[in-house]
Amino acid sequence: MATLPESGVYEKGSLDFKLLLYDALYRDPGRDGIVLYYAGTVKELSREGKKVRALYIEAHPTLASEKLKEICAQAIANFSLNECKIYHLKGTFYPGELLVLALIWSRDRSQALSALPYVVERYKKEPLIWKKEIYEDSTEKWIVE
Repeated sequence: MATLPESGVYEKGSLDFKLLLYDALYRDPGRDGIVLYYAGTVKELSREGKKVRALYIEAHPTLASEKLKEICAQAIANFSLNECKIYHLKGTFYPGELLVLALIWSRDRSQALSALPYVVERYKKEPLIWKKEIYEDSTEKWIVE
């Protein structure tokens, strides 16, 4: 059985999302009927249509990680999940790079499918995580979800 790190905020390069996903799929064979994941990447265009050169992510390490754990604990309780993990990276990212991975394990697909939007919407708004888009024209903008 694979042991996965705790939910939380991690420095870019400190977690390998491909290995985490592999471990998530094979962590406890036969226990879960479904494993869902959400992988968030950097978009090439801003909401206003500006070309994004990079995205800078900063976070309050303790408070943001604790909030991610809380979101998972509440998702497990509210949707009868087997487990939930959220990993958010911080640092400078470029279009197409992965920066967040949310994982949900459940016995039944209905709980997992209901839980995923709940988890994603909460992680995007509640933790103390800040995003700054840096555009091709060298301007910058802090993003508010």
